[in-house]
Amino acid sequence: MATGTSNFPQQPIDTYSRLAHLLHSPAPDREALLDRLYEELLTRESRAYAAGWTDALTEARRSRS
Repeated sequence: MATGTSNFPQQPIDTYSRLAHLLHSPAPDREALLDRLYEELLTRESRAYAAGWTDALTEARRSRS
């Protein structure tokens, strides 16, 4: 079952590339870097959660017809 999370244009090709970019970009300090990584993980988790609900609703609609 596809979640559709790759349909977001702002999402990079893969997680590794995005995390590598975050780790190699300049950050003022360790706390700022951790904040960036945490924000990225929350964003991805939210997208996956929303995609899962979309898939579940689509399946429920199919089963009713």
